[in-house]
Amino acid sequence: VNCRNVDVRDVTLKDSPMWVQHYLACEGVRISGVRVRSRVNGNNDGIDIDSCQRVRISDCDISSGDDGICLKSTYGQPCRDVVVSNCIVSSDSNGIKLGTETNGGFENIAVTNCTVYDTRLSGVALEIVDGGIMDGVVVSNIAMRKLDAAVFVRLGDRARPFRTNGPRPGVGKLRNVVVQGIQASGVGKTGCVVSGLPAHPIEGLTLRDISVVTAGGGNAADAKRVVPEAADQYPEYSMFGVLPAHGLYARHVRGLVLENVRCTTILPDARPGVVRDDVE
Repeated sequence: VNCRNVDVRDVTLKDSPMWVQHYLACEGVRISGVRVRSRVNGNNDGIDIDSCQRVRISDCDISSGDDGICLKSTYGQPCRDVVVSNCIVSSDSNGIKLGTETNGGFENIAVTNCTVYDTRLSGVALEIVDGGIMDGVVVSNIAMRKLDAAVFVRLGDRARPFRTNGPRPGVGKLRNVVVQGIQASGVGKTGCVVSGLPAHPIEGLTLRDISVVTAGGGNAADAKRVVPEAADQYPEYSMFGVLPAHGLYARHVRGLVLENVRCTTILPDARPGVVRDDVE
């Protein structure tokens, strides 16, 4: 907590009673060659980087009972200038996540050259739900297999303050995000989910060079489903139920760019590959 020049290398961490490692409001953090084997309870986040600046995470091997590598901002200051590279992640929750706690926001984040496998929820989840701003995030070259969903991007309004009885934060912003070079196989019935709010759209999102192979099996009733907004709910790809698209469901986005995005199914699926609702 509040440390500078933190260097953690070449250790194995097993069976933590809660989060395996938590770095809070630190500056100049290097985590390299760390091996996590901790699936003994539902809060076993592998690595939590919280309101830190100048962070490098590389060459780690994570098997965790909760989110594998997770950036948070529970202080009123952002997670900023963070690089995650060359990591292997398996999780009972999400593989690589920004959120859920987002009061301080996220700026200038790069995640690259990682694999995610045997993961119960999303391979990559990018979330702003407790105020804060996500701006300037690049996720690239991620290989995924055996997981429920590939990519989840959510701007919501859970609005939990970071201090007890503190003021309710306003709706944040999620903008200038690039997700590219994703290869995802063995995915459930949902490929990618992108959802802002009616008066608070996601701004400037590029999805490029993405291939998602989902299980399929959606029927005609699924294709016609009205999807709830669920503005204040805890963010997970599954919060909306079965979606009317098997590959990409996108809602409330300004400036969505799709380049070379391929969505296929194993079983026949009555839902279209892509559905856009209130999207420019």
